[in-house]
Amino acid sequence: MKNYRKLLLEAIQAGDVAGILRGEKRYCIEPPTSVPDVFPTDICQVLAEYFYKQNDIDKIQDILEGSLIELSQSSAVDLYISVLFFDAILFMQEKNIASFTIHTSTVAQAISKGVKLFQKELNDSITFPNGLVKIKPMSQVERFNQKYQKNQRFSIIE
Repeated sequence: MKNYRKLLLEAIQAGDVAGILRGEKRYCIEPPTSVPDVFPTDICQVLAEYFYKQNDIDKIQDILEGSLIELSQSSAVDLYISVLFFDAILFMQEKNIASFTIHTSTVAQAISKGVKLFQKELNDSITFPNGLVKIKPMSQVERFNQKYQKNQRFSIIE
């Protein structure tokens, strides 16, 4: 059994919390095989184990936000990972599952910039580090955006 707290503290010290979100080998929580889409890690489990159960760690909210923002600006793959986590976070906050909340507008602005920056790749395909390929991830980003515009009155697409 992984010691998520120890791994998180090591990642914080090494400046590699983004590696947790990417599902890099030592941090990865395998997604269920029954999920019909392509994910690099089990997003909800990562949020629960690495972040929401560790909410006593100083500035954990800022650390998560900073990692989402970092991912949203580094590559099309990382941006898409950031979007997947952002959507899961909003859902968990809405259902009162989250032990803390993020600054939605700050992260949404960074994602919006990333969507503009990586739009060409998002309209093609992306390959996660584990080799899984997502075809036209922009269509999923657009679906999320429609939901955000309708329910939360903000946009992640400029």
